[in-house]
Amino acid sequence: MAKNVSLFGLNRPEYPPSRELFMSELAWSVERDVNKRQEKKAGFAGYAYGELSAKAKAGFEFTRPEPGSKKFEDLCTALVNGRKARDRNSAAKVVSILLEELEAPYSSKALRSAATPLSIETALLQDLRGITGKRNPANLALNLEKMYALGGGKTSVAAGWTSAVMSPSGGGMPAWIRDFFAGVTPGDMDAIVQTVKQHGPSHVIKDLRQPRWLPSNTPYSWFAGAWDNLCERGWVDQMPRRRWTDWASCVARTALATGFMFEMHLYRRLCAALITEEDAGDAVRSMMDDSNRLFSWDDLMQKSAADVGPIVRQLADSGSACRELINDLVSEDGEAVPAFAEFDQEGNGLTSWLQAARKVCKGRSGFEQEVGAAMAAKKSGTANNTWETIRYSLLARSSDGEQDLYALLKSAGKYTWVEPGQEWLVTISSLQARGPGQLSRMTDLTSALASIGIDASQRTLVSRLESYGLARSSHDADDALEIMPGF
Repeated sequence: MAKNVSLFGLNRPEYPPSRELFMSELAWSVERDVNKRQEKKAGFAGYAYGELSAKAKAGFEFTRPEPGSKKFEDLCTALVNGRKARDRNSAAKVVSILLEELEAPYSSKALRSAATPLSIETALLQDLRGITGKRNPANLALNLEKMYALGGGKTSVAAGWTSAVMSPSGGGMPAWIRDFFAGVTPGDMDAIVQTVKQHGPSHVIKDLRQPRWLPSNTPYSWFAGAWDNLCERGWVDQMPRRRWTDWASCVARTALATGFMFEMHLYRRLCAALITEEDAGDAVRSMMDDSNRLFSWDDLMQKSAADVGPIVRQLADSGSACRELINDLVSEDGEAVPAFAEFDQEGNGLTSWLQAARKVCKGRSGFEQEVGAAMAAKKSGTANNTWETIRYSLLARSSDGEQDLYALLKSAGKYTWVEPGQEWLVTISSLQARGPGQLSRMTDLTSALASIGIDASQRTLVSRLESYGLARSSHDADDALEIMPGF
């Protein structure tokens, strides 16, 4: 077995072009774990909901029922029999409208479209391969599962999602709509749907890292808490299903980006700490504290001062180079630096690793120059993947006139700054409450933002919350200000 040399064991990052793919890949991960990734057939390129360009290469299976197909006629018949349409012509109009509404927004350059993952059936209407056209895309679902485990998650991300959308109460969807969407999937996918429904709620991935030395205020701990809250505490039954699905995608994309930011930050600081005389414990505490303020958010700051673009670029570039340097130190023959995993069971494990690594590196010829080169590294292939994953997961990505309300960053010209979409802040603040209809406080929100690396001005937060109608008590309450949930 290959030695685990990495800090957290995360897979290579890759930017998913559609937020619908977060839920789709979670659904597909259950089927792949059960069936051990069996290939559908030779030459199969992947699933997509709709075909948008004649340039698309062969091998894709498109899952949207087309007029005249047996599946389309079956959907029409079901609507007539269920008395949701008067006759076949009326039913055809309703079917066309519902199928159109199911299609998610897409960019003008997209070759294939995705369906909105409102249920297990609709989540399986596309996969990452089908939308990206890549034969071996990064394992998006596994990265989310690893981050969830790092945050202390007790089950799995896929288990939480499948359990929620299979809510016996229907979870925010009328029964006839639920039945309609259940009938959209191609007939040859029935076994896949049943596999996910049967194994999804009990899905678990064994042997994922859960280091005891990670503090309780990281992007991973925030992700695990927010995901469990969203999936387990009744939100799915109180919200329209499309809105709940948007919240789930918002949490996932924020976790993916900030999780990699945190990893890159630690690699940079650990690499630098290898050549300093600072007390190891102090160095670790300092880097953990600084991880809570990677981005500043103050609406009164000039765009030039608020620009976080260089921060993301530096984290990706030098963070990737520092990761490679440390991984090489752990992998080399002879007296190697110990692996991070060896200290997972220690509460001060990262401090112990730093002390042990310093002993091995002490006196190493040219080591300070190696660290200096890594800290000053510029763009590389691996760094670009990380940069794209962070930037494009957080950046507003509007499509076909639809505004992205769940983004954290905006960009114009040469500047990129923290400018959350309204629904992003509603989602993050609401999931600090214990459940629907429950209040949270300003201190809960600022703690959540710090966990994902955002140092937010209180006046900015109060102003935003009041303008959105979420602030219940006076701004004079400071940290005790009460925040209403979105539902």
